[in-house]
Amino acid sequence: MLEENGFLASLRRGICLKLDDAQDDFLRYCRLERGLSPQTVSSYRRDLSLLVTWLYDMDISLQDFDAAACACFLGWLQDDRAMAASSRNRILSALRSWIRFLVAERLLPHDHLHAMSGGKVQRSLPQVLSAEEVQKLLQNPAPGPLQLRDQAALELLYACGGRVSEVAGITIADLRDDGALVKLKGKGNKERMVPLGAMARSAVARYRQDLRPQLAALTGRCDHLLLSRRGRPLSRQALWRIVAAAGQCAGIGKRLYPHLIRHSFATHLIAGGADLRAVQELLGHANLSTTQRYTHVDADRLRAIHQRCHPRA
Repeated sequence: MLEENGFLASLRRGICLKLDDAQDDFLRYCRLERGLSPQTVSSYRRDLSLLVTWLYDMDISLQDFDAAACACFLGWLQDDRAMAASSRNRILSALRSWIRFLVAERLLPHDHLHAMSGGKVQRSLPQVLSAEEVQKLLQNPAPGPLQLRDQAALELLYACGGRVSEVAGITIADLRDDGALVKLKGKGNKERMVPLGAMARSAVARYRQDLRPQLAALTGRCDHLLLSRRGRPLSRQALWRIVAAAGQCAGIGKRLYPHLIRHSFATHLIAGGADLRAVQELLGHANLSTTQRYTHVDADRLRAIHQRCHPRA
C-alpha cells in the first residue's frame, strides 16, 4: 500500500478523515500501485466525487457511511440523477474499492459495504449501423484541412473494431506488416493484433504521407498516429466529434458515437459467418458471454437459421 505520509500519520493520531484527501490518496494508489489507466482513474474520480458531494450535502462523515447510508445514496442516484442500474453498479464497485483501501490503510475501522450487491441490470441489445449506413459514414468525413486524418480515423474505427481509447492510443510503431496489422492496447494493458483491410490501409497511408508530417512538425516528435490540429495526440473526445460530424455529413438520422461503430463491426462479422471465438479475440473481450450479445442483434441471420433448422418453420 501507500507509504505513510504526513496526512496518513495525522489521521492515525486521531484527526478526522478528510473526504477530498482520502479520495486523492485512493486515486494515487490506483494510478501508482495498481497501474490503472488514466481513463479508469478518471472514471473513479467522477464516481467518488458524486459520493463526496452527497456526503457533504447530507452532513454524513465517511466513518458513518454504512450499508444503510449507501442504500440511500444509490437511491438518490436512481431517483434524483435518473441513473441506470449499470451506472449505479459501477459506482458501487468504485465505492467498495475505496472503502477496502481505507480499511486496509487503517483509516476506517470497518468495511460496511462488503456484503452489498448491485441491482439487477436489464441488458439491452447493442444498437448497430447497417452495412449501408457504415458505407455512407466512411465516405463522408467532414470537409476541411483535417479531412484526411478524419477519414483515416473513421476507417480505423470500423476496420479494427477498437474501443475509442484504443484507436486514439495507436502509435506509428503499432502498425505492423506494412500497415496490414495494428497492435491495440486494451483494458488492463492487454495487447492484441488486429488486421486492417485494404480501405483502411489506403486511408492511413494517404494521411501519413500528405497530412501527418505537417501536424507532427508543430510539436516536434510525436509517436501517436492520429494527431490534433496542434500536433498533439488526438483525444477520445475529438474522435467522438469526428464520428458525429461524419454522421451529419452523411445524413444518418441517428446519434453516432465511436462505440456504435465497434458494435457494428462485431455484428457485421458475425452476420458474415465469423467464428464467435475469433470475434471475441478481435474485440479483446475477456469473456465470451460479452461477445455473444452480438449474436442476438442480427435478426435476419437468426430468421435464416430458424427457417433452415426448425422442422415447422
